Amino acid sequence: MKSLINSIYDWFAEAYPKKTPKTLQVQMGVHFEEVAEMISTLKGYDEDTQALLDAAYGALDDLGTYLKKNTYVVCDVRIGEHTEFLDALCDQTVTAIGCAYHAGMDINSALKQVDDSNYSKFVDGKAIFDENGKIAKGPDYFKPVLKPFTR
Repeated sequence: MKSLINSIYDWFAEAYPKKTPKTLQVQMGVHFEEVAEMISTLKGYDEDTQALLDAAYGALDDLGTYLKKNTYVVCDVRIGEHTEFLDALCDQTVTAIGCAYHAGMDINSALKQVDDSNYSKFVDGKAIFDENGKIAKGPDYFKPVLKPFTR
């Protein structure tokens, strides 16, 4: 049986077989926007904490949007040290699982649901794109149902 990480990796390989600085830039933008989305679900118990959450949300959302929207030119964002970049990605994955664990959430089942949903965008196993180059939702697309995996 294929691991979820391998399945997700294969999804990207099918959707974007050619890796370029532009595709990395867009994916980093998407990643930052997802972190901003997570931050937007948090509420500070005091003014200082809320102010920091608001600032972090604004900065990451702006950066994500900037990286995604400026696809006509590759922004001056480069990986300085590849080993450290990979280490940070691994640490983000581990700490994200830890957050779900401590929040009492079943991230493994939820991630499987998201992976299945992503594959439902494909038509005959192939990615289809809209006029803007974004992966379009195929006729069998379904939105992931995550409520059962929260507490």
